Amino acid sequence: MSATIHCPYCNAGQVVGDFDNYAPFYVNCQECSRRYIVEPVRHGVVVYRDGDAPCCSDPECRATEMAGSGQE
Repeated sequence: MSATIHCPYCNAGQVVGDFDNYAPFYVNCQECSRRYIVEPVRHGVVVYRDGDAPCCSDPECRATEMAGSGQE
């Protein structure tokens, strides 16, 4: 699955793809070089600024929380 997304900082469009599950991931904007989060959802994707996503949608926070609970 792939999608065209827009950077939440500069609104530059970018195609992201090769995601087969619903795990959120980071994207580095090709225009402004800032990092943001893309989370695949049932009917598309949700885009968050880095630091604005809830813990379950932030890849680093999610990994920390799941490691602490013994689940992976």
